[in-house]
Amino acid sequence: MTTLVRLRVTPAVAAVTAAAGALLGTGIVSIPCWFHELTGADCPFCGGSRALGALLHGDLAAALRFNAFAVLVLLPAAVAGLVLLGRTELGLPIPSWRVRRLGLIALGIAAVAWWLVRDLAFPGLQV
Repeated sequence: MTTLVRLRVTPAVAAVTAAAGALLGTGIVSIPCWFHELTGADCPFCGGSRALGALLHGDLAAALRFNAFAVLVLLPAAVAGLVLLGRTELGLPIPSWRVRRLGLIALGIAAVAWWLVRDLAFPGLQV
């Protein structure tokens, strides 16, 4: 059986993710931030849709201004998740649950650190 035939879930997840990213990035679908609506402060993900839109237009500088965390951390993490899913489907080895759990914890800590720096230490920071 060829590799492409064995991949069933990963291409579907990648397609749905790309479509959702395109819809959010172009502004066709807008999801208001409930945290911002309730508090007036930005959450770690505020500006992520605009950053994605800027990336779709090839403007890396604007994307980093909108939400550097989304560009430098979340997008690579999403790609890593798709790679792990593909490796699982192909029966290739993946990191142990302990390693993956530590990665998720590190991602959560990075999100909180970004939020604290962005909103509490330097309010109005656009980087």
